[in-house]
Amino acid sequence: MKYLSKREFITGTHGLMASTREARTQSIRPYELKVAGLYPEAQQLAISDTIHNSAIKSAIRGDIKYDFYRGVPEREFETILREISEQDYDLIIGSIFNHEDLARAVALDFRSQSYLFGSYRPTPEFLTSFSIFENYTHDASYLAGIIASGLSETKVLGVFGTLYYLNSFTQGAKEVNSQINILVELIDGAIDPAIMAEKLEFQKAFGVDLIYAERVGVEKYSTENEILTIGNIHNHAKQYPDLMVSSTLWHFQPTLNVALNRLRNNDFKTENLRQYSGLKHGGCSLASLGSFINRVPPDVIEKAARRINEIKNENYEVATVELLPVTELGQ
Repeated sequence: MKYLSKREFITGTHGLMASTREARTQSIRPYELKVAGLYPEAQQLAISDTIHNSAIKSAIRGDIKYDFYRGVPEREFETILREISEQDYDLIIGSIFNHEDLARAVALDFRSQSYLFGSYRPTPEFLTSFSIFENYTHDASYLAGIIASGLSETKVLGVFGTLYYLNSFTQGAKEVNSQINILVELIDGAIDPAIMAEKLEFQKAFGVDLIYAERVGVEKYSTENEILTIGNIHNHAKQYPDLMVSSTLWHFQPTLNVALNRLRNNDFKTENLRQYSGLKHGGCSLASLGSFINRVPPDVIEKAARRINEIKNENYEVATVELLPVTELGQ
């Protein structure tokens, strides 16, 4: 239990932070649910931060009592998850992209414990309280494609990432201009600065004048190379105001709210909650274009606005192509 003694605690009623269990006594009314967040050190910070911040908001509202464990060493993930599972939490949240099998093995030993983890793999039927979610921002990516296609002067766009919702970006871009060129660079894991420099140099030579940086961290290098960029997960406009066109934002709160309601109604079960990352549920959005709105043709802005309303009202559905994105060259 050595690691657990270092955890931080948030009381939901007052939004107070403390480093010891004694903080629990500061609450002035009972909490409905007790939630623990587990965040391994190697996980993408952008995703972990989004999950964590949503839980903090729920705690401040008084909806939950929230403990969290950040920077958990990879080698200790299973041990810490087991220790947390032995306690009386109603829900354990986090992401397990590097620990898919380990997390499910632990859950097998704690079948009455409810889990909600970011994962790209389905859960076996014999685990009945192990729900998953994805940062499924295909709607926002589609809208980003519309804007990027309208803004690009060379009609050559670059994409850096691996997730399949990048195909939605391509769909949006081609709706505006079927002849647009989209160069895809598959990149996952740690970003090598030297390799990134080579890839960006190649894309610039090919005429790329705007990049969709789905892989968080790419925006640092694309903006250093003075290439217009659309970021992902978080809004990076304040960091790069002259080059950051927008960002596809992921909001975890709707997913968390659904899970908490399931628990309150004794209806929590194994399911994929990725749909709640969709635009109509408030799970994603496209960040403000700021001053760039004046550089995008009015008809493109109108198209994007129309699509937002259609998606929210369920009059339009962005196609989902669950394949690795590929380079698309105009005919």
